[in-house]
Amino acid sequence: MNILPIPWMKQKLESIYSTNFYGSLYLIYNNLDYKNYYNTDSSILFNLLDDFNIIVDETHPLYLYFPLEIDSFVENLITSFKDLYQKNCKVILGGYNESCVNFINTEYILNLDLISPMLKNTINHAYMIDNSKSFEIFTSLSDTQRIYINPESSCTISGPMLNYHIKEINPNNVTHISFVRLLDESLTDNFTDYYLKGLTNSNNNFNYNF
Repeated sequence: MNILPIPWMKQKLESIYSTNFYGSLYLIYNNLDYKNYYNTDSSILFNLLDDFNIIVDETHPLYLYFPLEIDSFVENLITSFKDLYQKNCKVILGGYNESCVNFINTEYILNLDLISPMLKNTINHAYMIDNSKSFEIFTSLSDTQRIYINPESSCTISGPMLNYHIKEINPNNVTHISFVRLLDESLTDNFTDYYLKGLTNSNNNFNYNF
């Protein structure tokens, strides 16, 4: 597992969504063979956060953002985080309107409890957004961090802008961690297309870097 602090992305998200960002922002991701890697127990995650001096307690809550499409790896990751931080950890799932019509938050969470009993009572919220910003986020990450995510993963990066954490005593003490998947070999040929789509939005203020 890898954690990457992306403080500069806060300003980018504020520009994209025209609202303030509260708290700190990180990405969490695995290498491209993550489906064969399940060793994400609580001690590993604790050490990973500790390496970045991330404090999680009642006054420093942790908000985690995962995709609606949950596989065994993500399921394991969610339960490990919940076991470690319990009530100080909120789990939020995100997806795109274009891929899931007639979405209802409560119904989705209830159905997920039936499909995946391990996740029962672990999901706090679920949301849907449009995919219009996905390529802009892809291009921004490519320019500033040289990390190439699957554009579909950008929905988790947008999650903090929905302000589920705004009722915390001090929203600026919140740590946001968004799970992303890297661009795998089957999609690398599409890199230029993804990158150029991200440049079409007037909010993009990073450098073109081929």
